[in-house]
Amino acid sequence: MRLFEYRRDNALYKNKSTKAAYQLWILRLLERACSSWRPDVVLVIKGGPITPNFIRRVKARANTLFVNFFPDNPLWMIPFGCIEAYDVFFTKERYAMRSLQQVGLGNLHYLPMYCVPAQHHPVVLSPEETRRFSTPLSFVGSRYDYRERFVRELADAPLRLWGAGWGRTPDPVVRGLVAGGPVFGHDKLCVYSGSTISLNHHHPMNDIVGVNTRTFELAASGACQVVDAKDELSPLFKPGDELLVYRDLGELRRLLDHFLARPEEARAIGENARRRAVAEHTLSHRVDEMLA
Repeated sequence: MRLFEYRRDNALYKNKSTKAAYQLWILRLLERACSSWRPDVVLVIKGGPITPNFIRRVKARANTLFVNFFPDNPLWMIPFGCIEAYDVFFTKERYAMRSLQQVGLGNLHYLPMYCVPAQHHPVVLSPEETRRFSTPLSFVGSRYDYRERFVRELADAPLRLWGAGWGRTPDPVVRGLVAGGPVFGHDKLCVYSGSTISLNHHHPMNDIVGVNTRTFELAASGACQVVDAKDELSPLFKPGDELLVYRDLGELRRLLDHFLARPEEARAIGENARRRAVAEHTLSHRVDEMLA
């Protein structure tokens, strides 16, 4: 197996003025790599730069199978023609899968997201990390208008926020909850391990009935998460035993009141989630499911 990394920590990819040129350059490099390596399978994780023409050119020169494991809602986050170009397209969204199958696409398959235990695991915080990251209730994720409205409803809770955009909110109440900007790697694990409860609020457009990646990351990190209900959630984790599920703000507040006052119960739920995630929901498990 060979890896071709194209976007992680890459300023050219993340800069709107240079992204298109960078993607074109990346496609050329990847096409050369495919010509040299002649892979049997190209597994793409999301794959924004990958175009249908690129796939056709590579397949014309080699009998290569193109597979996409898409982490977002494909009805919203990828052009339709790109979906159809793949031999196999895995999605966490059964709603999207059914919608695309209804217009004739036959390459869609359901596959939930995953954790990577080497990257997602509990950590022991140092005194300085405890000062920076420990909190009864945390949320890690970017600010959107709907999320800010959600957070405002919880302003009386002991909540701290990490993520892009929160520091720019004009609302002084929400701004007072901001603990920092985006966190990655060990710092993110410190937030998860330093929280009694971790909020997991799905994106209303990106996660229709499917479960986001954060669910699996929090679980593998041993965090007790409280998450909004999704159709695909209960087959993956047991509500009440491996995570806490709410359907409205009233239920969310009741869960927070109960478990913030009982941190030992919250820790037990987080540990149950960690065991389930490591036993059933790693990237290795998903690759095995792809090959089955």
